[in-house]
Amino acid sequence: MNTRLLSIVLVILFSFSNNIMANSLTDENEVKGIKFDHSDWSTILKKAADEQKMVFIDCYTTWCGPCKMMAKNTFTQQEVGEFFNKNFINVKLDMEKEPGISLKTILGVNAYPTLVVINAKQEIIHKAVGALQKEELLKFAIEALKGTGTLSSYHAKYKKKGVANKKFVLEYLQKLEAANEKEQLTSVINRYFEQLEKKDLLEKENWNLLKKYVESIYNKAFQLVLNNQSDFIEVFGQKEVEDKVYFTFLREGNQLCDKKENGDFVLNQEKKKSFLNQLKMNEVKNKDVIKAYSEISTTRSLKDWKAYIDIITEYLKKDIIDKGAMSLYNYALPIERAVQDKELRAKVAEWCDMGMKIEGINPGFANAFQQLKSKLVEK
Repeated sequence: MNTRLLSIVLVILFSFSNNIMANSLTDENEVKGIKFDHSDWSTILKKAADEQKMVFIDCYTTWCGPCKMMAKNTFTQQEVGEFFNKNFINVKLDMEKEPGISLKTILGVNAYPTLVVINAKQEIIHKAVGALQKEELLKFAIEALKGTGTLSSYHAKYKKKGVANKKFVLEYLQKLEAANEKEQLTSVINRYFEQLEKKDLLEKENWNLLKKYVESIYNKAFQLVLNNQSDFIEVFGQKEVEDKVYFTFLREGNQLCDKKENGDFVLNQEKKKSFLNQLKMNEVKNKDVIKAYSEISTTRSLKDWKAYIDIITEYLKKDIIDKGAMSLYNYALPIERAVQDKELRAKVAEWCDMGMKIEGINPGFANAFQQLKSKLVEK
C-alpha cells in the first residue's frame, strides 16, 4: 500500500472513529437530563393517554433568568433526567408563542418559570412557581405521582373540609403560595378570618397569618386590628402593629384603578372615596405619605404624565416621598419612553440631578442617572 493510499485510509478511519465517539457522547449527554418532547400539543395529550403518564410542563419565556438557570443547572442533571424520562411526558412551552399563549389560562400561568403537571384531560394535578433545585423538583414530581401533597389534592380537601382545621389551612395556603394562585389564596384567607374574633387574632399564629396574607383594609380581621390597635400593640408591640396598618393602607391606595378589557386603566371613584374615608377615620401613621403614593400610583396607571410629574415634583420639594437613589430612578424611568414633551422631560431630568448629588452614591447608580438624564434631554 503506497503512502498516499495509507493516508486516505487513516483519515477515513479517524473520521469514522470520531463520529462514533461524538455520537456516543451526544447520546450520553442526552440521557443525563430531561428529554423534552417537541411534538404538537394534541400528540402530547394522546401520548399521555396511550402511555398512561402525566405531562410535566416547563412554562418559560426567553427573557426569564430563573427559567434559564433551571434549564442549565437542574433539568440537565442525571438523576432528574432518569426520574422524569421514566415517569412523565416532558414538555417545554414558550408562553409567548403558540401553543403556550393559548394554554396560559388553562394552565393558570401568570409568573415564570411555572412548573405544571397535568393529566391527559388537561386537568392540573400539581403546580409550582419559581426555580427549583434538584431535591425540590424531585419532591414536586414524587408528590405528583403519588397524588399526595399535590395542589389538586388540597383543592379537593378544601371542598370537603373548608377552613375548620387550622393545620390544614396553613398547609393549603403554603401550596397556594407556591403555585402563585393568588385569587384562591385570597378567598381562603378571607373565609378563614371571617370566622375569627379578636381573641383569636391575638394568638401569635393567627397574627402571623394576618401579617403575611391579609392585604385589604376591608378584610374583617384587619378591621378588628384597626379598631383595637392598643390591644394588639400590647401583645405584639407598637412597631409591628403600626407597620401592618400602614403598609396595608399603602397597598390599598395603590389599587384604586380598574383595568379595562383593552388593558387601559380607569379610576374607580367609589374605591377612591371609600379609601380616603377609611384613611381619615382611622389611626394610621404617615397619612400624608400614603396619600402621596396613592396619587403617584393613580396618575401613573392612568398615564396622566403631566399630573404624575407635577405631583412627584411637589412631594419631593415637601420631603413627603422617598428621595433615595432607587426611588428617584424609578420615578424618572417611565418618562423616558412615555413622554415626548421637552419641558416635562427637563423637569424629570432634575430628579436625575438630585440622584447624582446623593452623598456617597454608588458609582453604578450615578452612571445610570447620567445615562437616563442624557436620554431625557437629548430629544
